[in-house]
Amino acid sequence: MQGYLYDPHTHTAETSKCGHLPAADVVERYVKHGFSGLVVTDHLHPEYLSRIDTEHDWQKAMDHYLSGYKASKKRGDELGFDVILGAELRFPQNDNDYLVYGIDEDWLRSNPYMCCTSAREFYEKFHNEVLIIHAHPYRDGNTTVFEDAVDGTEIINGNPRHENHSDRGVELCRRHPNYFRLAGSDTHQDGDEARAGVILPERVRDSFQYKAMIESGNFRLWGPDFQDLIDIDEEMRQGK
Repeated sequence: MQGYLYDPHTHTAETSKCGHLPAADVVERYVKHGFSGLVVTDHLHPEYLSRIDTEHDWQKAMDHYLSGYKASKKRGDELGFDVILGAELRFPQNDNDYLVYGIDEDWLRSNPYMCCTSAREFYEKFHNEVLIIHAHPYRDGNTTVFEDAVDGTEIINGNPRHENHSDRGVELCRRHPNYFRLAGSDTHQDGDEARAGVILPERVRDSFQYKAMIESGNFRLWGPDFQDLIDIDEEMRQGK
């Protein structure tokens, strides 16, 4: 499948505590690797909110949270590269992470402290608005996966510093054949970038277009080091 290569799971140093690459640097690296775009999915969770000094002002929190995305977008616009807004949420009950697409700045600013509820509460309230993808569901031996609170999951996560137990992610998708199966690099530092992504048949300019493309099923997974998982995804597409 020829098309346009996007990474739906990246982080910036401006926003994410664990991010070590400045936003503009991330964009430039992906341009060099021949990607058409990326989604900035910086971490948003109660620990993040407690770390930044916003005087319990959600709008100030969003000013800080959006700084990585906006720096990425500025550099992307200069280079003709698509930078899309997403988020990686974590709720108080455990360390599960959820990638959220189909949002914009207004959505973030209009839904204060949504990451302080629970995974199921978030899904019940927003699943008709946004696309919710479980990031690396079984990373490092995690066993508490809320299967009824997501629209899909990563079966490929390119972060090289964790054991993601991808085989268990595949089995999760076999239990839920309606799940969307995704791939992303989970870029945080040097060497993480451009390890996995999705191939789209056309360019997408914002998070709503990206959500619609994934929901249409008109995409393929990409990752040179993960061909076995890509083959499994193709077999599942064919109903095998």
